[in-house]
Amino acid sequence: FFSMLATFAARTRPVARIPASTITRGTLLRARCPQPVRMPPRTRSAVRGACATRTKASIADVSSPEVEVTSRVVRVGPRQIPTELITIPSDPSKKAPKYDLVIVPGNPGVPSFYEHYAKTLHNLMDGNVDIEIFGYKGHTTDRYADTTGDWFTLQDQLDHLRQYLKLRNSRSRNGTVLVGHSIGAEMSLDAMDKLGAGVVHGVVGLMPFVLVNTESALQKFLSAMVHITPLVYLVAAIVGFIGALPIPGLKRLAFSPITGTMSASPAELTRRWLRSDSIKNMALMGRTEFDALTALDTSRWKRHKDRTSLLYCPGDHWAPLHQMEDFERMKELRGMETMLESAPGVDHAFVLHDESAELIAQRTKELLETQHAVER
Repeated sequence: FFSMLATFAARTRPVARIPASTITRGTLLRARCPQPVRMPPRTRSAVRGACATRTKASIADVSSPEVEVTSRVVRVGPRQIPTELITIPSDPSKKAPKYDLVIVPGNPGVPSFYEHYAKTLHNLMDGNVDIEIFGYKGHTTDRYADTTGDWFTLQDQLDHLRQYLKLRNSRSRNGTVLVGHSIGAEMSLDAMDKLGAGVVHGVVGLMPFVLVNTESALQKFLSAMVHITPLVYLVAAIVGFIGALPIPGLKRLAFSPITGTMSASPAELTRRWLRSDSIKNMALMGRTEFDALTALDTSRWKRHKDRTSLLYCPGDHWAPLHQMEDFERMKELRGMETMLESAPGVDHAFVLHDESAELIAQRTKELLETQHAVER
């Protein structure tokens, strides 16, 4: 049971503690400290110590003010599949906000997990931004009365994202930038490539899952597990049974191996989300991710290198450091911005820990305001 849940739990594993954070931006930054943590080939790195990184308190200060947040459920397609969206509008005094951001989550694609990150980012940018958190079709925090129980492939979600973006109207003078996390980065890159700069002006990829990591034994194991359909349905049934327990304390105890290290709000969201249809949707979509991401379309990356920024962290098998180094070695991708965040406690599932979410919000702001194409 818990081995199968590794599809979700593996994204919450703590990583090895690294004493400093490193930023890599092609040839943009000069070394600020004498001993960089890691220096990829032909890349200048900077180790950011306490003097250069926002303190925990300063980030908390900007994440605390209340901002207007609107959550809604919309029905999409002929079968009216429920989809969740969260909107954080710009400050009313900003008639034309500088940024229009759409956050594209990683699998399982539930917007609520990204709310704290989005609110922090909104405040860091002084409210001069419209933010919308996109939800996957059929992936919801709670089960609705009309939930069909269907599961959706990666291609279904790619089509869903493109259709959603076509119907949006940006108020920003710089167009729309997609901020994609994990498989959401791949979905964002696909949307930018298919829809063009008139619809998607740029992409920020956070711990991007864009290629199967053939060096990861864990990924091979997870891929094998999600390809066994009866096992997926068995685990989904067990999770559904636990989720339906009438005693909240018993449910909390049963799910504690998954939620134990999370911040309070993400832990509560996870307990609400863990049910039969959620597990099937996550695992079976994950199957199609493994099947689809077997090779890189180099020409696509070359076309959009000046509009793409990527952030990595150590110990992440979904977005491994050797992938970042491979990108930096490719002459045709020179100019694409990459950042390595190695602050203690930051891992792939950063949205499950409030302090990590606040730090990644700060890094997202930096990516938007430096080389990223939104400023061009």
